[in-house]
Amino acid sequence: METRSDLPGEPAPRPCWSCGAVIGGRDNYCRSCGKGQDGHVPWQYKHWGVIAITLLGLGPFSLIYVWRSPVISRNAKIAYTGGIILVTWFVINSLYGMWNAVQAMLGGGAQLY
Repeated sequence: METRSDLPGEPAPRPCWSCGAVIGGRDNYCRSCGKGQDGHVPWQYKHWGVIAITLLGLGPFSLIYVWRSPVISRNAKIAYTGGIILVTWFVINSLYGMWNAVQAMLGGGAQLY
């Protein structure tokens, strides 16, 4: 008896990017964990999703989605990591500068007695 993978033109089975279970070549979702495959991955694993998560407040925590993404290539993951680190440094540096400015306006902060 022929299996689906033996039919001509049928894509070979492949592992799920999330759980590693073997799924059919044409399956859009994993039968074990339910995660989308190829173009059906959740939005936070796509390029625009990672950028949105980074800019909308998660900052360096968006690196989790970058490195777990099956859509983003390794070189792009490295570039995103560098960019996210730079954005995080810029935000922290800006907040620190504003904190120092507020402290200077208030007379130098608390005094020890």
